[in-house]
Amino acid sequence: MVTHETDPLAILADKPREQSAFAALLQAIQEEGHHAELLGSPERQEDLYPYTPPIPVDAEVAVNGVAGFVDHTVLPAPQEDMRRVATQDAVAVRLIQLVTGLAADAPGGGLIVRVSAAPWMGASKKEREGLYTRVVSQATRAVERKKPFVDMRRLQGPFPVPAIEFWPCPDDQRVIISFDDLTAGFSGRVTPDGHWRFNISEIRPTIGRAIESKLRKQLAGVRAVAPERPIGLLVDSRPMLSAGKKKPEPVFDLPPFVVRDLIAQIAADWPGVLTKAWLISPLSGVTAVYGDENDLSWRHA
Repeated sequence: MVTHETDPLAILADKPREQSAFAALLQAIQEEGHHAELLGSPERQEDLYPYTPPIPVDAEVAVNGVAGFVDHTVLPAPQEDMRRVATQDAVAVRLIQLVTGLAADAPGGGLIVRVSAAPWMGASKKEREGLYTRVVSQATRAVERKKPFVDMRRLQGPFPVPAIEFWPCPDDQRVIISFDDLTAGFSGRVTPDGHWRFNISEIRPTIGRAIESKLRKQLAGVRAVAPERPIGLLVDSRPMLSAGKKKPEPVFDLPPFVVRDLIAQIAADWPGVLTKAWLISPLSGVTAVYGDENDLSWRHA
């Protein structure tokens, strides 16, 4: 089903985050050597999708000629306390003021600054100014070197978290402030065979709730009326600004292997619903987190 004569993605223009997520997914699948295209949006074009009841899914996507349905969701951050939220708001506003001038010279014209609000909480005015100076220094160094800056003191296990990243941005949104305070963590250990093992039960009731809700209600409904079609879930953990906001909507960026195990446990409770899931992340790009993890197409195993 063709949605637009020149740009099929235009049908998703009412939701910019969703539109950019599907654009990234299609590009990643194509870069693997597959043919991928967006065919339409059942949610927006009910007259073209005569299912009873209507299927509330974001997109119909064809991969190598096989058409299936894909829904987009963000990976939500757990609830934060009001003091932390207020601190994040204040830090975001100040940092945007301080580094916007640098962003124009960054690759792509934009900066993503990843910080934790915790050091600012309870700090004296002098200490807060020192923290701002340190972030500006990191941003300046990254822009001058044209390379993301990694603060080696901010390692999370084996995964370094870049403090300063670059992104291609619109002229009116050169800086994004992303907070990585963990309000719901996950514990784990390295096993003798070198694998990381962790406790999904700690994050499933909070972060996993959006994924579980999708499978239990929305995608199970799609499966009921389209039993032969592939069904996919596009999970989004990118920090992106919503209209009128100073900081990104609360999303949670977890490593792909954590999201993969989380979805596997949830999908096992709703067998037959999900065919494929992908994670789009600022650190990892687009990765398969359900089905064949080495193939972005519909291939399941």
